[in-house]
Amino acid sequence: MRNRLTFFALLPAFIAGAQISDGGKPLLFLPETQAVLSAQTPATIVLPALDVQKAREEDTRNPGQNRFAAPVAADISFETAGSWTELPGVGRVWQCELRSPGALGLVLLFDEFQLPSGGRFFAFSPDGQRTYGAYTERSCIPSGKFTIGILPGETARLEYFEPAAVKGLAKMHLYRVDVAYDRVAMQEGEVAGLLGFGDALPCNVNINCPAGAAWQMEKKGVARILMIFDGDVMGQGAGAGWCSGSLIANTSGSGEPYLLSAHHCQLIGLNPDFDLWRFDFDYEAAACNNPPTPPASKSILGCERISYRAETDFMLLKINPLPNNYGLYFNGWTREITPPAFTTFIHHPIGDIKKISVDSGASVIQTTTLNWGGVFGISPANSHWKVTPDIGIFQPGSSGSPLFNPNKLIVGQLHGGAIDTGNQCIIYSAYFGRYDLSWNQGSDSGARLRDWLDPNNENPVSLSGYPQPVPQVYAISGNIKTHNGVAMQNLKVKITGSASATVYTDTLGNYSFANIPVGGNYTITPERDSNDLNGVSTFDLVLISKHILASELFDSTCKIIASNDNKSTSVTTFDIVEIRKVILGINNAFPNNTSWRFFPAITAFSNPSNPFMTPLPPESIVISNLQGDYSGADFTAAKTGDVNNTVDPKY
Repeated sequence: MRNRLTFFALLPAFIAGAQISDGGKPLLFLPETQAVLSAQTPATIVLPALDVQKAREEDTRNPGQNRFAAPVAADISFETAGSWTELPGVGRVWQCELRSPGALGLVLLFDEFQLPSGGRFFAFSPDGQRTYGAYTERSCIPSGKFTIGILPGETARLEYFEPAAVKGLAKMHLYRVDVAYDRVAMQEGEVAGLLGFGDALPCNVNINCPAGAAWQMEKKGVARILMIFDGDVMGQGAGAGWCSGSLIANTSGSGEPYLLSAHHCQLIGLNPDFDLWRFDFDYEAAACNNPPTPPASKSILGCERISYRAETDFMLLKINPLPNNYGLYFNGWTREITPPAFTTFIHHPIGDIKKISVDSGASVIQTTTLNWGGVFGISPANSHWKVTPDIGIFQPGSSGSPLFNPNKLIVGQLHGGAIDTGNQCIIYSAYFGRYDLSWNQGSDSGARLRDWLDPNNENPVSLSGYPQPVPQVYAISGNIKTHNGVAMQNLKVKITGSASATVYTDTLGNYSFANIPVGGNYTITPERDSNDLNGVSTFDLVLISKHILASELFDSTCKIIASNDNKSTSVTTFDIVEIRKVILGINNAFPNNTSWRFFPAITAFSNPSNPFMTPLPPESIVISNLQGDYSGADFTAAKTGDVNNTVDPKY
């Protein structure tokens, strides 16, 4: 007897995957550091075991969501867990081991994850067979959030290397671990155990097989999407899942990183945390055969939801900026209503490597309603294209993948379909929300596409795709020295404005920001406010007293500024009192001042012997409308309280 037909929304499996990294191995596995770190094995932090029965009961109440990992609470930071090991002359290493009994795998979720220059963070299985990292400063995003995993089994190791120059600057807090569990299929046709790499059915076709030969440009726009959901106040509806989507062109031809996916993808859990949604590009086999290990991907973390509409099941996201060297592709689209003569879609079933499917016959408009069940609602008649692939299939996680017409233009995105429940390689139908209806039918800009993809109101019927635009960029660089010419090394320097980044000066006091977009407005600011006692002694008090009494005036404007520790309009005995309190340990820091002051090196004081007659210049450099490399962003530094030049500028 033929198996019953099952109709379902293509909902992604709840699981997590890889994250952008610089590669390499944890220090625990390197010969030169293995012995000392192995001797400092930290105590294991035992997390709560997942209540699997409770998770399964929740799954039963939410049919079709295909969750595979559910959350347990965690509270792990550098301050509260793990142990530090000093590496003399180099830095130190933090190690931590955590375990959730019975877990099939662990997804690590951070609500704080900020690393300084030179810091390297790894997460790995105890045997080292699965390693994520090294995560570095460039891996972090402005929200401070982060996701790592999945790490197989019930135990995960964490390692962070911190150079001596940036000691104490890293911030990390692991607040939740999503625990993979043995899900029992709750309904016929439901897929359990969706683990990502290598788990798609073999009847899927890899993108670099012959069927994908003509789609080598368009594939560069298609991404695997990892979604994180926070759930409700009781924790229900929390977890992670896979969908697919594509970068999409706009009429201005810009690199605005809009990505088209499916509306129902955001319904698989409650309260999507868009800061933690991740987009993996180029996640594919190098050839036609499946590789033995997961390939590297080009990943972006974080997005903003721009518009969506249930009727045609579209969702438009704006993902965080694309690195200039990713070499991606913005796929074109058409609003034509003529059914395509044949169609192709590119997708990531079950979060696996990139696949391609083809329907060699003409698509048709679905003239009846589609009932997806539960929170997924009913799609109106005539709102979807119907296709039946004869090369390749689709699975959960393929949702949101772009449907292309023969001209390689997007005409819709995957919603769901019908399969043979006894043989999931037999596809009866696949339904795609119609792009032409998503374009203009919504009531406002939050429910349609034209406002975002046609910013200049050109109103074209079709738009060709284009490679990722590479903006013209320049470098901003400079040097920072003390007023007596000593290089300030390991000094934090920040750029804000049209771009933001942080770098540290080298041993010569040089710093540089690369790839800064043309035309922007930027502010460069050095920062150091620590070790107030550095270079400060009673001899400084003697010299300041002589300056006040005019018996021996300072020979440098910066010395005058350094002696004015209370930031008043003159140097007085009150400054001596405040400096003495720091020397005696009464105060740990100058209460009204920072430990260092920085001024643009080109600063010309109107009265060098009394710089307080007019307001001091800003302690930053402003660059407006950048039009070329800017190499003169130099600063002069003054150490508060030090007027005899005994400060060590490294600290």
